[in-house]
Amino acid sequence: MVKLSQIEKLLKKLILVSEIFILILLFLAVGANYLFEYSFRGKIYPGVKVAGVNFGGRTPEELTAYFRARLVLPSGVAFIYEDNSYPLDLPALNLHFNTRQMSSRAYSVGRQTDNFYNNLVQKIAAFSGGIDLPAEIAYDGNLLSETEGLYNRSIAVTPVDAQFKFEPEAGPDHKGRVVAFAPSRNGREIDHEKLLNIFTSLITGQTCAGETECLLPLPVTTITPKVNSTAADSLGLKDLLGSGTSYFYDSIPGRVDNIRIGAEKISGSLIAPGETFSFDNSIGTISAVFGFQKAYIIKNNKTVLDDGGGVCQVSTTLYRAALNAGLPIIERVAHSYRVGFYEQGGFKPGLDATVYPPSPDLKFENDTPGWILLQATFDQEKSQLTFDLFGTADGRKTKISDPVILSSTPPPDPIYEDAPNLPVGIVQQVDTAHSGAKVFFKRTVTRNGEVLIDETVTSDYVPWPARFLRGTKAN
Repeated sequence: MVKLSQIEKLLKKLILVSEIFILILLFLAVGANYLFEYSFRGKIYPGVKVAGVNFGGRTPEELTAYFRARLVLPSGVAFIYEDNSYPLDLPALNLHFNTRQMSSRAYSVGRQTDNFYNNLVQKIAAFSGGIDLPAEIAYDGNLLSETEGLYNRSIAVTPVDAQFKFEPEAGPDHKGRVVAFAPSRNGREIDHEKLLNIFTSLITGQTCAGETECLLPLPVTTITPKVNSTAADSLGLKDLLGSGTSYFYDSIPGRVDNIRIGAEKISGSLIAPGETFSFDNSIGTISAVFGFQKAYIIKNNKTVLDDGGGVCQVSTTLYRAALNAGLPIIERVAHSYRVGFYEQGGFKPGLDATVYPPSPDLKFENDTPGWILLQATFDQEKSQLTFDLFGTADGRKTKISDPVILSSTPPPDPIYEDAPNLPVGIVQQVDTAHSGAKVFFKRTVTRNGEVLIDETVTSDYVPWPARFLRGTKAN
């Protein structure tokens, strides 16, 4: 009978042998790894390819020399589009392999981090199946942009959104319907990515290899409009949900242009069911870079000239349309003081909405069963802007009371500020006085007897002083 102590001794021997075996394996693994790393010191690991060529065991300098020796470009390249020829000056573009980046990326496979496991995985992947890195090209980016610009000036076409109108008596039930009266039109422009792919195929010899003259199709992509002619049917734009109008009589030219640009940026926007529309997100950055001009805005408690003055005319008009459509208003901020433009055409105060990305913003929700299309109509001759909201009517009815002025406060005394750039004796008015007012109106939205919205909308306009600059510059 084997004693318990003998079994324990046997187990200890087995454990010791196992530990020794594991240590031997670890030693062999460390040694093998050391020999492997020593063998490939300064060299690319096995299985690493660039553009299909295996550079395992070769140095980054050899990779660089290999691709430099294979840089052979056609002497003449031209693009063809619709029977027109567009020459490409390859020598001026300085098109070449970016060998520094290619060799660096190839050499970094398995050496990218200090994480042993990640490096091991990369080395195994390269050795077992191969890692094929793409060829990298370099060129004169400024000249390429100029060249693309020349091509685009010849072939580019701006897409045109479909324009819709509501015909009150149209349709078999004579309840009216939305129809496209100005069809959409696709646009086109140079496909930048495909152009770069052509450069890669030229430099790698996949295209025009051995040719002196090379004619290639110009890569052109189609740009679809935001709103196409079939949108009325496909998106359920069957009904006119609401409209809003404002006027901009006596606006300076810069303000008029800003209203037009802002309306164009918002017009054509589609709001999905359940989505909240943000005016600031939709219009983007308001600056001269995007075509906006200087006009008067309210900023830092002053009326000053700045980029985009007049954009609030667009948000105010859209706010009125959303109110009339019975949509929930998520965010709306009144102007600091009463602005005369928004009371033109018989409108009372309290129906305006100021915006200044990223805040304040105008936001409203599409809680209807279908998509909503925002469409602006800018009429410079009538100094009128209109927003129509098309979608799927769900039977809601909107009632808006006339705004009521609860109280009015006269403007404070004028403010005079010294202006060292104006001669002594010159006084220049830079801001006009406005009476303050507290205004409210009620809006009720119902559907089949159910009250969806019952709200009181308030606006608190502060009294605003006239502001003058008084010259202090000595003659």
